[in-house]
Amino acid sequence: MKVGSIKPEVIALREFFKEEAPLLRVPSIQRQFVWDAEDIKELIDSIISGYPIGAVIIWEPTSKFPSAPLIGSDTKTGTARYILDGQQRLTALMLIQQGWKLARGLKEISTTPVSFVPENGKLYLSGRKGIDISLIVNATLGDADCLTRLQKDYPISYKKAMDIVGEKIVNYKLPFYVLKSDETAGEEVYEKIAEIFTRVNSAGVKIGNLEMFLSFFAAAFPKKEKDKIISMYEEFSRDFELDLEPLIRFVFSKMGMTQNQITKVASFKKSVRDLKDRYAKDKRKISKILDRSYQSIEVIIKLLNKEFGLATTQYIPSQSVLIPLFDVAYEKGYKTASVISTKEKRKLLKWFLIASFNGIYSSSSNHKIEEDLNIIRDNSKNFPLDKLLVAMHSRAPHQNRIEKYDVIDSYTNVLRGNTGKEYLMLLDILLYRNKATDWAGKVVESESAAIHHIFPREFLKDNEETRDDVINCLANLTFIDGYINSEIGDTPPDKYLPEYEQALSQHLIPSNRKLWGIGKYQEFLDARLKLIWKETSSLLKDLEGG
Repeated sequence: MKVGSIKPEVIALREFFKEEAPLLRVPSIQRQFVWDAEDIKELIDSIISGYPIGAVIIWEPTSKFPSAPLIGSDTKTGTARYILDGQQRLTALMLIQQGWKLARGLKEISTTPVSFVPENGKLYLSGRKGIDISLIVNATLGDADCLTRLQKDYPISYKKAMDIVGEKIVNYKLPFYVLKSDETAGEEVYEKIAEIFTRVNSAGVKIGNLEMFLSFFAAAFPKKEKDKIISMYEEFSRDFELDLEPLIRFVFSKMGMTQNQITKVASFKKSVRDLKDRYAKDKRKISKILDRSYQSIEVIIKLLNKEFGLATTQYIPSQSVLIPLFDVAYEKGYKTASVISTKEKRKLLKWFLIASFNGIYSSSSNHKIEEDLNIIRDNSKNFPLDKLLVAMHSRAPHQNRIEKYDVIDSYTNVLRGNTGKEYLMLLDILLYRNKATDWAGKVVESESAAIHHIFPREFLKDNEETRDDVINCLANLTFIDGYINSEIGDTPPDKYLPEYEQALSQHLIPSNRKLWGIGKYQEFLDARLKLIWKETSSLLKDLEGG
């Protein structure tokens, strides 16, 4: 295998938006877009300030690879270029250029607008305050309609906005490293992809578990089985946003591999070839395992959706927690969620909730997952909740419960990456149990709703509250309709909450209007956390029935 060239390029964002972006694709094994509006705001600030935002690594192969377009549908023509490193940054840039909403295949990605106030030179997360950055950028790129809007709505300040923000963004030069592979065809493409990723990784770029995935393709299974697992992944990724890693960990564990063998590149390739030899006399067994694995995953997804309202993995802190649940469904042979007894459902849901909330696989995950799978397989008659909780307590952080102080004292910025994601998941579940509406008359569906700050971010900052762990804490957030969230904007809560008063109790928002003023913000947070804990306690009590 040879890499034809590693070509460094420097591309101005002006060219990136018009020429490069339509050709870029996101490999299917890449994680979902996880940046929030604050991340995008910081990216814009870095660009305007002239700070480096890191290089992008692109791979230009001669064969196709499972992927989704960076933007739009799959109808684009031309040589596809795959993003190895930089997907979050490039997606953020396209959100700016596309007006804060874009399509990626069949999915939609959106975010809160970022605006610029020429009078003080500051950026804000707001659709009302200042001038929309997207409008400025597109006007600078030559969009006549956007320029006309700027001139009409901001006749005095639009030139300053275009000079300070627009020109600096569209002329910002982003370094690209483009890897080009030599000619290849057929099954050999996966060996070549694996080597490219390995070379990139050895150069110091963190690629995560891509090598493991690619080694699977490079192994010796028939094309039928490869296509089946690709199809399985693409379906569950599309419908539930399931990552490749938990699927691979689960499926190959059912073929007899340990978690260490699955996640270590060198051992994985050898182990897969050993599996080929093991199943050589009964090749149909691999297909049977894959079919049963598909069924098991589907059962658990439907269970979490029906009982907890989790339609996607969006707010599940770690998808690794799903692996033992998949395994239970497989071992029990569940064909549908409806055949699981109420007692068993409660046990499964309780373990999932506690394990997810406490991040039990956040470190030494191979050993812990393997141990839990063995506990499940050694206790096949009933789900061994008690034994799993004992094992959970024996490991750091030694928590196998959700305590009152976990909620009452939860002051952390839950919108920064995975930090505090367990609180968003908990809130999502509680709103579902409460049959909360999205304030537009529909039941809340968090995967399509907006994260709403009850006390708006910019309103708090204007009132000298700048602590992110207080602004973006659980107590100040809920899920509502995106349009209504945009309409509320920076409006003070004591001004807009009365309009939605009938829905507030479902969202566990204190009804005492005295707490809706800025001077009572801390008291409001404390009061809401007590309501959230009360509902959490009720949920845990219901699950105790298991």
